[in-house]
Amino acid sequence: MRKRMMALTMAVMMAATSTGCSSDGAKGTDADLKVKVASEDGGKEEGGESTWPQGETLTIVVPFKAGGSADLMVRGILPYWEETAGCTFVVENREGASTMVGSVYYQTLPADGTNIYCGTQTYLSGNQVLQGATYDISDFDLINMQQIDPTTITVLDTSPYNTIEDLVKAIQDNPGKMKVGLTAGGAGSILLGILTEAFNLDYKTIYYDSGNDFRTALMGGHVDFITGSANGDMGLGDQAKVLAVCGSDRNAIWPDTPSFDEVYPDLKIPGSLGSCRLFAVQKGVKENYPDRYQTLVDTYKEAFENPEYQKFLESSGELAVSAFRGPEESNELNLQLHELVVQYQDWLKEE
Repeated sequence: MRKRMMALTMAVMMAATSTGCSSDGAKGTDADLKVKVASEDGGKEEGGESTWPQGETLTIVVPFKAGGSADLMVRGILPYWEETAGCTFVVENREGASTMVGSVYYQTLPADGTNIYCGTQTYLSGNQVLQGATYDISDFDLINMQQIDPTTITVLDTSPYNTIEDLVKAIQDNPGKMKVGLTAGGAGSILLGILTEAFNLDYKTIYYDSGNDFRTALMGGHVDFITGSANGDMGLGDQAKVLAVCGSDRNAIWPDTPSFDEVYPDLKIPGSLGSCRLFAVQKGVKENYPDRYQTLVDTYKEAFENPEYQKFLESSGELAVSAFRGPEESNELNLQLHELVVQYQDWLKEE
């Protein structure tokens, strides 16, 4: 196993340092970056730090394929963020190895504020804890934990299972036969671990690179159920049934679906167990370019609170899982989720 992990880490490092193509024509080499040259008068940059990043091109690295929930969150806010920041954003999708390819690659980029990361916990911590990623969780300084999208158990609309109890019983009655689709290292693995331990479940696990992939597998009948997310499962429309949602209260997106606390209160499944999608920069940005870091936070906040963007979030169903929490609260949440991954790491391993 140790040799396998070392080989995976080396493969990811090689992929991360290779030149890639962005879905929006993003930069592939450091030479393409627009980095301002510091002047001699106390480090103030040419053109004036107060105007940064006006006229710049900033890259957002997304460690998922285009079309996934995190990717859609990025592309939804970008028009508003470009307006408040006075710059151009490009999106670079670097999927692979449960987000490890993109996450490791991001840390190789210049920490000057021109590169932003949009990823998802618990994958980010899973890369470090389970896959030997070379970064530390503290190397990411959050701008905002924008979405806390609680984990779901979801089946096709044509499925014979109408409740989570129906599904659990079917798994118990057919040991080793039913198949679940998920992404390794995600919150869905923790939820499955809790249910498996509580009900002695035996099923086949099929791993996919993204939520978009395992939802496609569900639609194609390749798996019997998935561990999805409240907002992410909206893309399935009326072709799927959400049987239960993490949390103590019913989720506004699926008001007719019971929460896990309603059905299994003794399991005490945390409501924060879900796809927690975040915007962050490298630690060095705040340390070495504090004004730039604050500008990114302020312009992002202004974009997030734009009434037109709020209407967009409402129409897309994302408003129920979105909030501006700010850097302090977001970084605390990030560390709490990291501790959760450390606690349940055995359930997160791909077997």
